[in-house]
Amino acid sequence: MIDRRFPAAQSVLLRYHRVLAVPELAPRLELADLERCSRGEGATTFALAGRGASEVIVCDESSRMFTGTYKALDACVSLALLRRAKVSRLVASSGGNLCAALAAYASQLGIEAFLFQPTRTLYKQRSDHFGAGVHLIAVDLPEPEVKQLARAFATRFGVAHVPDVRWRLAASAVRAMFVLETTADEIGPVDCLAQTVCAGFGPAGIYQCFAALRRQGLLRRSRVPRFLGFQQEANAPMVRAWQAGEPALAREHVRPEPSRYLEPGLYNTDPAREYARLAALLREVGGDMLALSDDDFVRHGAEVLAQMRAAGFEFSRLPGSDEVVEKTGLLTGVGLFKAIDDGRVAAGERALCMLTGGVRELAGSTPPTPVLTIDASRSEAEWLDELGRLFGLRATE
Repeated sequence: MIDRRFPAAQSVLLRYHRVLAVPELAPRLELADLERCSRGEGATTFALAGRGASEVIVCDESSRMFTGTYKALDACVSLALLRRAKVSRLVASSGGNLCAALAAYASQLGIEAFLFQPTRTLYKQRSDHFGAGVHLIAVDLPEPEVKQLARAFATRFGVAHVPDVRWRLAASAVRAMFVLETTADEIGPVDCLAQTVCAGFGPAGIYQCFAALRRQGLLRRSRVPRFLGFQQEANAPMVRAWQAGEPALAREHVRPEPSRYLEPGLYNTDPAREYARLAALLREVGGDMLALSDDDFVRHGAEVLAQMRAAGFEFSRLPGSDEVVEKTGLLTGVGLFKAIDDGRVAAGERALCMLTGGVRELAGSTPPTPVLTIDASRSEAEWLDELGRLFGLRATE
């Protein structure tokens, strides 16, 4: 399963490309497909000073990723598949991180991209990732409408809507392989794996890979750590459903408060399908999901930053500010320290903190200018007409 020609710090996709040929973990991608698209999708680990009698190991999926978050994996897999299928255009929506990754990878391959993103997260982008043919479309509307616009655009103009759920799960299978190799050969076994979640594709892909390897007799159950997931309290539908013991997400679990978001990029308000998958996995492997409040962030944030700095990792800040650009990884540290203090991670246990974002240098770069800002002043159909005129697209409906 390991191609030792490629260091994990260079690209976990290249090192573990063989796992993408495992039945149940489709699509089948050839190494050559990935090599043509790869720009740097690496991961490393390091230890923190610890938290009481518990040990914390950080899985850094930020500083060696080309765009600073593990969404570089999604982008590389998506563009490799699109290139192989000779698809020349794509459309996507995201809170910022996926758009940044798709922009950078599409620019390299000359694939035209239409990227819909909320206005509140435009500060995350840098213009040098947006090459010719990559169009940033700002949307000043609630999260469901951002996604609906991207889907409607895809349907109206016959543009590939990405990424496919299967592609996202497959991209995180290589993360599972990195965890398995690292805990076997370098850092030793861990008892739990911790990550802040939005839609939950990342941990679902990791644990789906673990399950597939177990079914094939390639992995012992004892090697699979339990999962500890976090969401910000202001947008925590998965946590509410999980703590209520529900196998499915219902309307009463969806109560977003965008003005209180600790990390506005964690903007998925209703991940019903993804929650059902993740909840089933949690029931199988064990674990829990917790909401993180403003008080939790104040109580533990400075300590997480200090321990990370002492270990040699520095979070990127907004230019001219002390504000962390990408807080998802920081929130995982906050959640893990909270869980240790609450006894959810016991004394003597070892936790793997998935640092899915944190390094994104914006200093010295200019932000990209959206080609259009969409708001509530027109209907969806009118905005689609405007986009068609702007880009010279013909409707295929």
